[in-house]
Order: sequence, then structure tokens, then C-alpha cells
Amino acid sequence: MSTAVWTGIIASILYLLATLVMVTALRRRSELSRPSMLVISLLALLFHSCSLWHLMVSDAGIRLGLFPVAALIGAFGAAVVIFASLYRSLEWVSVMVFPYCAVAIPLAVFVQTGYAPKHLSHGIGAHVLLSISAYTVLALAACQAVLVMIQHQQLKGGHIRGLMRHFPPIQSMETVLFELLGAGVMLLTVAIATGFIYVDDLFSQHIAHKTVLTLISWLVFAVLLVGRYHLGWRGVTAVRFTLTGFTFLLLAFFGSQLVLEVILRR
Repeated sequence: MSTAVWTGIIASILYLLATLVMVTALRRRSELSRPSMLVISLLALLFHSCSLWHLMVSDAGIRLGLFPVAALIGAFGAAVVIFASLYRSLEWVSVMVFPYCAVAIPLAVFVQTGYAPKHLSHGIGAHVLLSISAYTVLALAACQAVLVMIQHQQLKGGHIRGLMRHFPPIQSMETVLFELLGAGVMLLTVAIATGFIYVDDLFSQHIAHKTVLTLISWLVFAVLLVGRYHLGWRGVTAVRFTLTGFTFLLLAFFGSQLVLEVILRR
């Protein structure tokens, strides 16, 4: 069994364990042991990172196929949630991120799509890392938007049900949403700028659609932030803009890769 496989399996198990502990604590309305959760989460992230290193890095270059990148995004997301939890409670987002990681890692390890490793220049490498970081933060914002939408619908219906009863007030949830959006848009702006600088032809045939979709996504998020700070947009409006912007970004990141690597096997 390769190092990527056994470390990936351990990481998935630890992520599932962390999810179970958090959901149990929420259901029982008991106080979550933050030190214990931090240890489990950090161990999961450590094994996750080790698995990705052995899977993606080789003498032939960096392997950036569909499933490895999905697992890498999960690692970035887990890292953001873990370290952000040191100053802000984000257990409700972790319940969405950790199961995603538990599924993404086995897909990356066991499903081969035929993507050939490639050597990346420093500029392109920085662009890729910034793009993945921006996507990760905005994906977390989309998860937060879904939770805000559910909370808003239940409040509109007159009562809060299930795990939502243990979530923070909707004002706090919206504050976190816009914090994530602000950070994500800043990262996406820098990622787009480095793309124009280091990518030879950003509008070439193979990546033109990705560029256009990413720019549309950036525009949607930018309009939302302007509307928030100048017009007071919040609630359902914020959720709709967030999910719309993230949909364009999702298509830009994974749409063509899914078709080429998994469906067409190219």
C-alpha cells in the first residue's frame, strides 16, 4: 500500500470522526471540547497533506487533475476552518467541509483520470495556488450562504428546527458570510491579476471559457460587496448573489475538467 493511500485513508477516518463528534455535541447541546477537536482536526489535515504530497508531487512535475485538485481544495478549506476556529466558532461550516474532505481524498487516491504531471514555473505556480485559495474561501462562503438561507427560511416560518437551533443568530452568520466573501474576492482579484501576468494567452482556446466564467464570477461577487456596504444588502439577496457567483466559479474550475478527464478521458 502506497504512502498516499494509507495516509489518505487515515485522514478520511479522522475527518469523519471529527464530524461525528461535532454533530453529536450539537445534537446534545453539550459543550464541544475545543482542544480535542483541534487535535483530531490537525491530525486529519496532517495526514491529508501527506497523502496529497505523495500523490501530486513527483519528478515528472505536479499532478493537477480533477480529483487531486478537489482534494487539495478540501485541504485548504480544512486549514481555513481549523485556524479560523481559534478566534471564531466555525463548527457549523466544519460539518460541511470535513465530510467533503473524507470523500474527496479517496477519489483522488483511487480514481485515475489520466492527467499527466507537468512542471510549473514560479509565476504559474503562484497563480495556481492563489486560484485554489480564492476558490476555497469562496466555497466556504457558499456553504455559509446555504446555512444562512436555511436559517432565514426557518425564521420566516416561525420556528427553528433540528441542528439549526444550535447555530448563532442570523446576524452573526451573515457577518461571517461577508468576511469570507471579502477575503475570497481579494484572493480572486490577485489570482486573476497573476493570470494576466504569467499565463501566455489567458484567452486561448483551451482556457478562454474559464477566464470568462471567472471574470463573471468576480463581477457578481464585487456587485454584492458594493451592494452590501452602500445599499445594505443582506439575507436572501446576499445568498442569491453568493450562490450565483460561486456557480460561475465552479463551472470555471471544474466544468471542463470533468468533461475532458472523466467523461471523454482526454
